Amino acid sequence: MPGHAWWGSGQWAAYLEYQEQPIKASSKTALAELESGAEDSLSAHAYTGLLLDDPLLALRLIKEANRRLPRRLARDITTPLGVVLALGTEQFREQVRSAPEVGGDNHGFLACEARATLAARICMAWGGLRHDLDPGELAMAALLANAGEIELWAFVPELPQKALDELHSGRAQRSEQAQRQACGFALMDLSLLLIENWSLPQLIRQLIRGDEGTRARMARLGVNTARHLGNGVEDAALPDDIREAAKLTGASPEVLVGVLPGLDAEEKARLLHAVGPGQAPDAA
Repeated sequence: MPGHAWWGSGQWAAYLEYQEQPIKASSKTALAELESGAEDSLSAHAYTGLLLDDPLLALRLIKEANRRLPRRLARDITTPLGVVLALGTEQFREQVRSAPEVGGDNHGFLACEARATLAARICMAWGGLRHDLDPGELAMAALLANAGEIELWAFVPELPQKALDELHSGRAQRSEQAQRQACGFALMDLSLLLIENWSLPQLIRQLIRGDEGTRARMARLGVNTARHLGNGVEDAALPDDIREAAKLTGASPEVLVGVLPGLDAEEKARLLHAVGPGQAPDAA
């Protein structure tokens, strides 16, 4: 792609919009392992777990669901379970089997996907604590919130790598600044353009855009918490994340930290110690 280094977010969105979505090779392995189990365990919920573990698989499937169903109905598909039910398990399996794969040596892609997956799991857990209308919607929004960055890692990894290098060099203090310096645009701008171009549900766009409603704040908090957890439980921003979650859910820090995925008992204890004593205020 001659001259692509000078493309803006709009040009990248136009290019990426029509690329076939690849998935992690491990998603195909996970599908095979799932199908090797007891037949009565193959519920729609079981397939939903695969989708939550692979944001580009989620994009591939939600786009396919939108394409297959009337537009009026497609706009109502806002959850991982909704995508599975709309496509049916046979079409779900076929989509996984036929998808191209991202190489296992693309470490930036795998790390970015892992953060998105963690964000979705956090939203599912914390959304359930506040008795959200449908935590799956929060999870889908968190899963796709950084779709632009994941797409670039999959198709042109040298571009997001330049942004990382800019940040690590000290020439930029924040990720968005590094992205603008290295790429010429913020990767969130690309995510929003792609979500718009793919005609994904309005609710997903609102949650990703960061509207100030409680549910949008929950989705954004899940994304931020996942990013901070990637730095370890000593990350200085995590206590504030937990306090904000307490305000939004009404749950205690002990309960909020207790349901965080991927932490052992010692890590949870260290994080709770950093949060400090105090009762959770009423939910916002």
